[in-house]
Amino acid sequence: MSWGECVPELLEHLGEMGLVGLVKIDGEREREPWTVVISGQRLDGVSIRVDGHSLEYCLRHVVTALHERFPDELTLS
Repeated sequence: MSWGECVPELLEHLGEMGLVGLVKIDGEREREPWTVVISGQRLDGVSIRVDGHSLEYCLRHVVTALHERFPDELTLS
C-alpha cells in the first residue's frame, strides 16, 4: 500500500487517538505545495506541521514525529 492510499486509515487512527489531521495541496505554491498538519490536546498545544514537495515526504515526517511522541500507539511499518 502506498502512502497516498493509507491516508484515510492514518487519519482515522489519528482521530481515534484524539488528534486532528489535515492534508492540503496548494497549487499556487511552486515549491512544497503539500502540507500535513496534526494537532490536538494530546500534543499539549503544539502542532506538527510539515510542508514538502510530495505527500509521501510530508507523511513520512509526520508519522516519524508522532511515533517519537506516541511510540506505543503509532507503529511504523
